[in-house]
Amino acid sequence: MSRSSRPPRPSSPAVARRRAWSAPVAILTVLGATAYLFWPLVAGLFSGPVPWFEWDVPEQYWPDLVYLCESLHGGELPYWNPFDRGGYPYYADPQAGLYHPLNWAICGVAGPSPAVGWATSRTVASFALAGLFGLLWLRRLGASWSGATVGAALIEAGPFMRHNWELNLTSALAWLPLMLWAAERAATERRLHDGVVLAAATALCGWVGSPPALWLAGSLTGLYLVFRVGEQARRHGRRAVRDAALPLTVAGALSAGLLGAVIVPGLQLAEHSVQAGRGFDSIAAGALHGEDLWALVWPRDGNHLYVGWIALALIPLALRHERSRLAWFFVAVGALAVLLTTGGPVFRFAFDHVPGVALFRLPHRYEAWLGPAAGAVVALGLSDAAGRRLGGPVATRLRIAAGAAAALGAILLFVLEPTPGAFLLALAIVLVSRTLPRPFDCGSALWALPLVLLVLLDVTAAMPPERHMRHDPPPVDPALDARLLRLAPHTADRWRMMDEFALSWRAGTRLRRRELRGYQDPLLLRSFERVVGSLREHPALAPQFNVRYALQGPHYIHGWDRHFLPPPEALRARLRTRVRYRGEGERSVTELLDALPFAYFVPEDAVERVADRSAALDRVRALAPAPIAVLEVREGSDAPTGPREPPERVVAAEDVSLEPDRLRFSIDAPAPGWVVVNEAHYPGWEARVDERPTAIRRANAFVRAVEVPAGRHAVAMVFRPTDGRTWRQILFFAVLATLVALGATPLFERLQRRA
Repeated sequence: MSRSSRPPRPSSPAVARRRAWSAPVAILTVLGATAYLFWPLVAGLFSGPVPWFEWDVPEQYWPDLVYLCESLHGGELPYWNPFDRGGYPYYADPQAGLYHPLNWAICGVAGPSPAVGWATSRTVASFALAGLFGLLWLRRLGASWSGATVGAALIEAGPFMRHNWELNLTSALAWLPLMLWAAERAATERRLHDGVVLAAATALCGWVGSPPALWLAGSLTGLYLVFRVGEQARRHGRRAVRDAALPLTVAGALSAGLLGAVIVPGLQLAEHSVQAGRGFDSIAAGALHGEDLWALVWPRDGNHLYVGWIALALIPLALRHERSRLAWFFVAVGALAVLLTTGGPVFRFAFDHVPGVALFRLPHRYEAWLGPAAGAVVALGLSDAAGRRLGGPVATRLRIAAGAAAALGAILLFVLEPTPGAFLLALAIVLVSRTLPRPFDCGSALWALPLVLLVLLDVTAAMPPERHMRHDPPPVDPALDARLLRLAPHTADRWRMMDEFALSWRAGTRLRRRELRGYQDPLLLRSFERVVGSLREHPALAPQFNVRYALQGPHYIHGWDRHFLPPPEALRARLRTRVRYRGEGERSVTELLDALPFAYFVPEDAVERVADRSAALDRVRALAPAPIAVLEVREGSDAPTGPREPPERVVAAEDVSLEPDRLRFSIDAPAPGWVVVNEAHYPGWEARVDERPTAIRRANAFVRAVEVPAGRHAVAMVFRPTDGRTWRQILFFAVLATLVALGATPLFERLQRRA
């Protein structure tokens, strides 16, 4: 039944007043839950110092945000980032969040170089959005104000959100409740406008930049849509399916257009990344095991599965609700999520037969379904408890039972364990509220605040108190950064540096300096990973790939255990070096005197050809550092050669000009041969030698090479990925169509109703 055909609900001044204050109370309670979850940060804002997140927020998301903002303020949206990992396809890495309007808004407000606090606030805002969207969705399901508020808080503090905390996994999953709300409208209202809203919500989830979270949110929304459309068909016949077909088709088409610019390049990057070729055994190794399943009934470190005793106890009440079929659906979803997290037969079946499952590692991430499932069960269960007031002797007995539960719960909460104490106190509130008239019954928003607090005390019992935040001074010091960079000159174009925590937090990207290390994420190129993974044993690979300066210091969490290069003393013992700086905090700047230039010439008689990339890297390890060109054989074009002696003289490129998507230089070749460009090789790069198109080959297992005749030549390379340009055009028209549809459809429907 569409909303327009529903009978009007009875109204009165008292009901109107209750609605007027219930919504603000519920919203403030959800925002209060966010403040509780991020309490160390909130407290630091008022008392100082302001803590900062460990891991991905400062090391990945903040530098990506800085690079995006600098690019937008410079009037461009680059495809390539030459300042990280030897260069990588920035447009294809979904984690950068290139197209999300929230990131663009931050760039507009914060300017070209936003501080790390903007990336932190984006994480907090994501949790708040998860709760607010959850409140919107659960109210749409008909839950009471208290039920919807408690359920929304549980969505915000669900296992997936607690476990992944500051990752963009949670920032993307925050849009799942909005997707479920839009899906509910599309299935029940069946209007074209609802399909457009569903597509927009899905795009906002995907644009955050977490393919696993998009898959988890999209698959749950798909299951929900099938269930809700099936329910509508059971009630209203096939007409409901026919009416829902158009908005859902529009949602699918628009979602493809809005998300193609993220998904298609990301899939190509995955084929070249360390994720490529992973089989079932490798992926299932990240599943939960038998001992981890205790988290179903008791909070454990990591909180993978724990939704709380309160949610579990409300399942019977939810199954009694007038929308019990919906409750059964979410109980089934929760059970399916648990089975998938274990990597057992159910996950094996999904891996083999469901497209998309095999693309993502870590089966335990299906815990993402538990938060919305538990939130719906709590909302429906508390709403059923508010169904009617109990009076007389029953009410007296309930008040006595509530008093006993409250007393015992307070003792357990403050003396022993928070989990049973919080449960008993919540039980006392539910029992006593069943004996009260409106607006003080269990459905009132007044009960939301204590119930939300008890739920949070329960589900966060095993979370670390610091919430992955640090209160000590951050490792980034702008004054020290400037001083160290002066000791590593020309790293914006001619030379490359390798920053191992002397500067920290992806200094290459955020300071626009060419860097070899960069951030180690699951989508890094396999060719790059093989190089940096060999540096400890073969440190000469660093100068081979243009690294002139090693900036080293202890990792702010792990000391020297997370370095690729050997420590400074060992580095100086194995390479020809010069110490340029040795300062406080064990920081040092070491110049690698044998670093190969940005680009150099190798004569044809010194070029080696080998069978594959592994053989190429083995040969580079044996010769580095030397001006060599080891090419991989192409079928039908050339054949392997024997070992060749490197040339004695290095002929370096001149007049180097490097921009994000293009580079230019000149080279004076004394004979026919090849120019090796020490930038990462990736499909989409095009080369011109004296304005003539020239093929690019992979050299030295990682970088690029172009063939040149003898003489002086101007070489230019431009990154023009076909998938990136095509899908950005599609994205533009899809966004335009979405905005027009969102604005025009309600107007058209209003005109229809008037007619």
